[in-house]
Amino acid sequence: MPYEDYFKAASEGLIIVDRSGHIIEVNPRAEQLFGYPQEELVGQSIEVLVPTQTRNLHTEHVRGFFAAPRTRPMGLGLSLAARRKNGSEFPVEISLTYARGTARGDLVVAAVIDVSERLTLESAARRAETINSMGTLAAGIAHDLNNPLQVIRSRAELLLESTSTMPASEMNDDILAIHRQAQRAGHILEGFLELSTLREKGFAEVDIKGLLDNALLLIGEQMRKAKIDVKMNLEPNLPAVMGDAVALDRVLINLLGNARDAMPGGGAIVITSGLLSERPGWLRLSVADTGSGISADSLGKVFNMLYTTKPRGSGLGLWLSRRVVQQHNGTIEVQSEPGKGTIFTITLPTVDSSRP
Repeated sequence: MPYEDYFKAASEGLIIVDRSGHIIEVNPRAEQLFGYPQEELVGQSIEVLVPTQTRNLHTEHVRGFFAAPRTRPMGLGLSLAARRKNGSEFPVEISLTYARGTARGDLVVAAVIDVSERLTLESAARRAETINSMGTLAAGIAHDLNNPLQVIRSRAELLLESTSTMPASEMNDDILAIHRQAQRAGHILEGFLELSTLREKGFAEVDIKGLLDNALLLIGEQMRKAKIDVKMNLEPNLPAVMGDAVALDRVLINLLGNARDAMPGGGAIVITSGLLSERPGWLRLSVADTGSGISADSLGKVFNMLYTTKPRGSGLGLWLSRRVVQQHNGTIEVQSEPGKGTIFTITLPTVDSSRP
């Protein structure tokens, strides 16, 4: 198919922009998407199609793109929006193709796709998944709560019946047992409440080193008491990631807590972080322990809801951690062998890769 025929028939909105950021041509689909006839757009700055609040940032992006041009998706990790002639905005995905030395100079072709319908379907699917998950989780919560509540009830009844004759030492044992089981029930409910409020929030720049320092501040004393040596091996000047610092902090504390529990006799944890050479604009964060490891049968289930190998585990920690990482457009993976420790690796897009 000749170029002109493809340009006119393409299902994406195609916009050709010169080095100065001015539009020199659009295809019919772009006219439909933005509500402008071509003659109104040609010669205008591309910023006319950008929401007002992001125009300054977009202008900087255009200059930066032509300074180091490459064909790539735009705004990796961010939700992008475009602006129609009537002022309304709609969500888009954009890919940029650089064309050097054409008869009209150096150009960039922006392919724009309206993703409104897809996002609506994805949102509906997520709601349905959440409803189903909450139902499954509620059944699991009821089952898990039954055990500690039975212990609390039986110990309390024993105390009420035998207070006058029971030795103080036995009474204290019962009180401690009630306290432990109440804590266990509380942890189960905390996980349920965390899940029920888990949703996308306004993200901000998060410094990875600061995040790690905070997590170790909270859990460091527990590590020292457990005779676990924690070391950090971070590349210098790591870029920030876009995210919810509180949610990411919970993920780190969960991974560190799991590593601690895998080494009841002490051991070592090594935290490493750096940029991915094979995936520019992405950051890797790993938590490795020298613990007992995970069996092959369990390895594929560790992120399943309500799955746990701990006697007092709720089966929510890693499942929630994966959901949080996925909400940050990242991934979390696990490697382990029995007796050889475990490594959890998180990858996240950095702020630099998320710029529009």
